Amino acid sequence: MTTTTITPLYVECQIKQEYYAFSIMYIQEIIKMHEITVLPGANKNLRGVINLRGHIIPIYCLRSMLQLRTEPDTKQTRIVIINLAGKTLGLVVDCVSRVIRFSETKPVSEEFGHKGRVYLHGIGQYEDRFIGILDVQELFLQEVRGYE
Repeated sequence: MTTTTITPLYVECQIKQEYYAFSIMYIQEIIKMHEITVLPGANKNLRGVINLRGHIIPIYCLRSMLQLRTEPDTKQTRIVIINLAGKTLGLVVDCVSRVIRFSETKPVSEEFGHKGRVYLHGIGQYEDRFIGILDVQELFLQEVRGYE
């Protein structure tokens, strides 16, 4: 009997000229940019909320969460709708490229610094580039901890 290893699927997205990936198991859908209602007094990473088929969804900015300068939205800007611990939220990314499968991933080591270790689950190589694999759970856990 042969055993087969199923390699996980990831959604590749782009922020600036850098590529990141999320495990597909957290992603409900990917939608075009919606009009976002800003919430006064919200933390800096929360862009606001949208109405998605009758559900109010909080929308976060990945650029801001990664401490990068925000840029205006473009035609390629997307909202990745994520299900996390029974909650649905959105994450704005510059562009969603494709669904990929890494042949190999490496864990993040100490030399990446504190923020890298917290948000990055690992590094994967796809074709000729390295892609940071974001830990969606930890990304939002840090978001909640930062504002408690």
